[in-house]
Amino acid sequence: MLIEAQEPTSELVAHSSSKAPVAWQGLRNVNLLESLSDEKLAELATQCHWHRLEAGQVLHGPYLDQRLYMLIHGGLNVGSYTPGGRGLILGQLQPGVFFGGLAPQDPLLCVPVTVEATQPSLVASLSKADLEALIMSEVQVMRAVIERLSELAATLARRVVNLGTLSVRGRLHAQLLEQAERAGIEGDEALLSPAPLQHDLALMLGTSREEVAREMSRLTRLGLLQREGRDLRICHVDGLRVLLEESR
Repeated sequence: MLIEAQEPTSELVAHSSSKAPVAWQGLRNVNLLESLSDEKLAELATQCHWHRLEAGQVLHGPYLDQRLYMLIHGGLNVGSYTPGGRGLILGQLQPGVFFGGLAPQDPLLCVPVTVEATQPSLVASLSKADLEALIMSEVQVMRAVIERLSELAATLARRVVNLGTLSVRGRLHAQLLEQAERAGIEGDEALLSPAPLQHDLALMLGTSREEVAREMSRLTRLGLLQREGRDLRICHVDGLRVLLEESR
């Protein structure tokens, strides 16, 4: 699903015994693998390829080579870009999630995407054969895969509906609320740390950075948002929900 196939440029961590404890601890935090024993995780760690990425570096392979990728730590953006430079961020991946792996075999069903690190990141990848063996031997892993795919389908459906039915303001309100829920809402507040970049928000919403900046400034004047250094505090989550309902 990448625009063009390229040789991997990310560093592969060797499968040496000195790396096993680190890999072991990282795999324990992957949602897909929560049900596995320590012994099984240790075995799985030796089957993985390990990719270290710096901020801004592209991870070549996902959605093209049929491997399953797991984000151990850091952050990744999954986006699609035209030759002219226009783009859309399809998703922002957090540590513990898996991606790639079950890509469609029919090229006509594939959409060109790029996976880019937003910060220093560590990714583990598992071959299609090893993934299939794992799924067939561990029913809890199979269940986790199905649940994750169901969540992705619901998320993509919601984004399509928002893009087709909401104004730019409404789409921004919906995105901020989604990020607030991921960060955790306490009382009527949520702290987004670090604050989402206006450029990234624009790419996620299919609009310009200027439009995002104008609406963020308006929300700040209304007392709904407040910058705190590198973070962004949503001061009144319920107020943001009211604005979203008014825009529907």
